[in-house]
Amino acid sequence: MLAYLLDENISFVVAEQIARKNPQILVHSVHRWNDGALVGQPDEIVLRAATQATLTLVTYDLKIIPLLLGEMAADKEDHAGVLFVDDATLRGNDFGGLVNALLAHWQRYQAEEWTNRVAFLTAATAATAAAG
Repeated sequence: MLAYLLDENISFVVAEQIARKNPQILVHSVHRWNDGALVGQPDEIVLRAATQATLTLVTYDLKIIPLLLGEMAADKEDHAGVLFVDDATLRGNDFGGLVNALLAHWQRYQAEEWTNRVAFLTAATAATAAAG
């Protein structure tokens, strides 16, 4: 089942609102997960921790994470999926937009396998979000 780890550039409020709106969704924020042990850690450690916990990483990091994914692929190392967010699509301070987009994403992809999968989160329309 699809579950998320929100990186430190996404407020823990987003994870809390998702859990409140749909308790079926397993969503963690690095700010609160494992007592915040991953806050300030290198991206490689965060990505590997997400993989170990079978959590798809949700991140705005469009520079380092793609490089790490390339290295992992070259080493034939799996990851639990990465869901990129582009600030031009969903601003980091648009908590409602992020919540609705992740609710819609989970509704659509919850039953699919996310190992080694990479995608971009898209903004949800009001109708799409309401269906979740």
